[in-house]
Amino acid sequence: MLSKQLPGRRPKTVASTGKNKMADQSLPYGVGDLNPNVVVDKGPPKRIRCFVEGCTRYLRPPTKKLGTGEACPEHGIYCHSSGTYSYQDVRRNIIASPELFAERVVGHPSKYESGRLGSENSEDALSWNVFRSLQEAGALARAAKLLTGEDLKGEPDLYLWGIRVSDDSLEPWPLLLQARERFESNLPVIRPQTEPDIALYLPGAVLVLIEAKFTSPNGYYTDGPRRNEQSLTKTELLDIYQDPQLGALDLDRARKAERVFYQLWRNMVFAEWMAKQDGGQTRAHMVSLTRAGKEMDSCQHFRQMLQPDFRDWFHHESWESIRDECVRGHPQLRKLLRFLEDKTASLRPAFSQSQPSIDI
Repeated sequence: MLSKQLPGRRPKTVASTGKNKMADQSLPYGVGDLNPNVVVDKGPPKRIRCFVEGCTRYLRPPTKKLGTGEACPEHGIYCHSSGTYSYQDVRRNIIASPELFAERVVGHPSKYESGRLGSENSEDALSWNVFRSLQEAGALARAAKLLTGEDLKGEPDLYLWGIRVSDDSLEPWPLLLQARERFESNLPVIRPQTEPDIALYLPGAVLVLIEAKFTSPNGYYTDGPRRNEQSLTKTELLDIYQDPQLGALDLDRARKAERVFYQLWRNMVFAEWMAKQDGGQTRAHMVSLTRAGKEMDSCQHFRQMLQPDFRDWFHHESWESIRDECVRGHPQLRKLLRFLEDKTASLRPAFSQSQPSIDI
């Protein structure tokens, strides 16, 4: 346990400088704590006023040339020129098991890229906060029901980025390692292997891979050359991520399509292949998890890449639906509910008010 006060943690006996005077000290800064109006002193050197409401400090922003920039000594954040911020201490961005996250997830050899986990707009931090909280509350089966329609008889195991979270072992998922060996052992370029953001797995019953988005869109490939040195071409994607024993995706239709959403494609291939390796009774699902109203076109387009009999394997759901259907009213998830209601993206409210399901 920490014995010292972390930068940016407000003691319970001291009121916040922001609008939310009684803000929970264990939560990241939220809507009531931040001023969305970015104030810049062009300098030189260029400086940005701290984004916490009421703070008058001006700070050098992070840049590629100058590195991390200057953190606010009172609030522990770096203020970026793009109108977002990151925490000096990653634990301030985490509401569930922050010590475990900081000590064993950050820098984990099986976790690709952990440098942005302290960022306001980090979808990985959001995924941990939501699904780790659901796991701790025994509410993953409830989430699986919302996301897939599956009525599970027990709690599924939770994997984030391919590492096991349910028992705190943080061990790599053997089924995922097998899938990587099958499809990615001889890629034509050096690039990160497929890393499902979130997975729910009940052996012999269901396997769900979730592609989580927060502020970024679902990416796609079109016909033509590689976009960069780590990219595949659309043709390479379709040639590599296929298997004669798989039947969900329509390869011919995808070859003729003007674009293919590559993360969704790879995750669907992995979900079906991994479920088959687990045995004939395991049902595969793939979910695109976004903010309400986002990525409607990409998900509708991708759904057309599935064979008609398999289209109910793919789902598009929202963070707001998880909040309203799985979190709200659960006695052990009050902290997560406050977090989701207060969460910001680029200093503004991240999520809409209660919304109906957007499952397609």
